Amino acid sequence: MTPARWNPIRITILVVGIYMFGGFLIATGAMAGPRVQINVKTILASNGKRFVDPSLSPPLIQELTSVFRYTSYRLISGSQMNLQVGQTGRARLAGKRSLQVTPLGIKGNRARLRLEIYNHKRQMFQTEIQLRNRSSIIVGGPRHQNGVLLFKVSNRF
Repeated sequence: MTPARWNPIRITILVVGIYMFGGFLIATGAMAGPRVQINVKTILASNGKRFVDPSLSPPLIQELTSVFRYTSYRLISGSQMNLQVGQTGRARLAGKRSLQVTPLGIKGNRARLRLEIYNHKRQMFQTEIQLRNRSSIIVGGPRHQNGVLLFKVSNRF
């Protein structure tokens, strides 16, 4: 019995098979990167009649009142996203605005996120942050009604 030879046809079939199997793994998510769960809470902060939305947690209220000097904090909306690294998610905001969040990578216990605020389709704000796993940041946003929008962005991976 003679040993099989690796002729060009067999090599081509092998390469095409590997390429197709790799495409199958990518299509099914088997080779997908890490996922980051993002939670965005939009809060309207203003100076007027004293009001604190009861749906805001006591630790969040304490954080808001220690950093910002407003008399009213009202939860406007909440949005959750489960994103792969490199995937962009969008949270709708008040006043035809949107917040886009893109996880750029995970290194150790930190995720690098790009945050972008759009008014209609015009970019108003962009920044990159590094956020520890299971932590959050509050970002001051644009004016809205008689106050400003604040965004609490949390992550978990």
